[in-house]
Amino acid sequence: MWADLLVEEILKTRAPGGQVVNDAWSPSGYAHIGSLKGVVLHDAVTRGLRDRGAPVRFIYGFDDYDPFDGTPSYLDTERFAPYLGMPLCTVPSPEPGAASYGEFFGRRFVEDFHRLGCRPEVYWGSALYRSGRMNEAIRRVLDRAGEILEIDREISGSQRTERHPLQVICESCGKIATTMITGWDGREVTYECRAEKVAWAAGCGQGGRRSPFDGASKLIYRVEWAAKWWVLGVTVEGAGKDHFTRGGSHDTASAVAERIFGYPTPFPIPYEFLLIGGAKMAGSTGKGVLARDLLEILRPELARFLMVRPHYREQKNFDPGGETIPRLYDEYDRAVRAFRGEIDEPELARTFVYAFIDEARPQAYRPRFGKVATLLQIPSVDLEAAVAEEKGAPLSAADREELAERTADARRWLSHYAPEAYKIEVQATLPPAAATLTAAQQGFLEALAQALASAEWRGPAVHNQIHELKNARGLSPQQAFGAIYRAFLGKESGPQAGWLLAALDRDFVLERLRQASAQRTAS
Repeated sequence: MWADLLVEEILKTRAPGGQVVNDAWSPSGYAHIGSLKGVVLHDAVTRGLRDRGAPVRFIYGFDDYDPFDGTPSYLDTERFAPYLGMPLCTVPSPEPGAASYGEFFGRRFVEDFHRLGCRPEVYWGSALYRSGRMNEAIRRVLDRAGEILEIDREISGSQRTERHPLQVICESCGKIATTMITGWDGREVTYECRAEKVAWAAGCGQGGRRSPFDGASKLIYRVEWAAKWWVLGVTVEGAGKDHFTRGGSHDTASAVAERIFGYPTPFPIPYEFLLIGGAKMAGSTGKGVLARDLLEILRPELARFLMVRPHYREQKNFDPGGETIPRLYDEYDRAVRAFRGEIDEPELARTFVYAFIDEARPQAYRPRFGKVATLLQIPSVDLEAAVAEEKGAPLSAADREELAERTADARRWLSHYAPEAYKIEVQATLPPAAATLTAAQQGFLEALAQALASAEWRGPAVHNQIHELKNARGLSPQQAFGAIYRAFLGKESGPQAGWLLAALDRDFVLERLRQASAQRTAS
């Protein structure tokens, strides 16, 4: 399993002692699922290190000293326009109950990743700066600004001429994105707040002198990344693969960490994005699928399984439509069986360990998701009784809780994502589609009526009877099952036929089979 391999490499290449796993995000709006994947990946590595007995801390930072650079589509643009360019921690919260814009969205993301079993120690960028913990890094960066400029040019090929990789908060307008430092005397910086420094925020045109310490300034991203490694003692940190392109932000941060701070680059984990429909998501624009949207589509343990099952460098394109969710459910259930030792698939068993959340019920009976979705659509079915019959014993409390979760998930899937083939409605009268049955299909249905007249009236038994007759008469699955679906549903495909028929009244089924087998003759 990829997490186990990463842990092996970390323990082999990092200095002995405790590990500090770090991840961070700028709370510029609701988090998208790409950010959620980052938390889950780092949490999985943390679990793996703990499993190996290594001392480890998992910390997660909210970069709320980043400038507010755009209003998401789900907020009032006019209301927030005056705050563009200010630190996220000084922009007002969209709703009561949070001290700032950054805290509002940060706290909601904490709720999201807590649901997936991730509980890192949370820290805030604003607190790092305001507490003075970043002061020594700021001093060193200002003192060696020329060297950093040369590193940037060497690594990224940048033609940047702005010497100081730091921005102060303008004392006049409170903006940070619009300021430029013009001098540093060892105690204070001089700065200008420029009207046209960025396209999305206007500076006030003022300037002055001020100390850059204790929250008065913020390092630019690539330099801040390196400074945080040094200040926080980070030893492991991944990021999306775009940060790891040659000459990209990770290369620059690594060079700054090693040359300016004398600190080794943390173990890197460049991971692929989680995509919806092939498009990379961006949270601050309000585009793409948000973390909470995913948790409306999938129960938390399935969402986590979706993220840990593929290799971290494999791009996953999740489309909830079609059969994606039933297949994901089946794969997750297989992982549970591997974990319980019922099938010999060690890697899948380890995947379940990394996907596990406290609310999971690995010992519960797990009826197939597709079958639950089918039975839900047949009004005469007592779902709990049908599942208990399949289990061969009364359902335990955990079984009933698991069934309730699957039932809710199946209802949502049927309402929003299921293909038409999965949506069933048994027709009250013989459908017109039955008129297209071939003579071989008619004969099959007639023989099936005879066989089912005395057969055990349970899904598996009816299913086996259908297969035996199909094989005896030399019909393909499409011919045999298609005949049943046309006779009962009026379409070419449908759910598991044995369970469908066994869920209906026997006399009704026998009469419909006889009607369909005589349809061509009657016409």
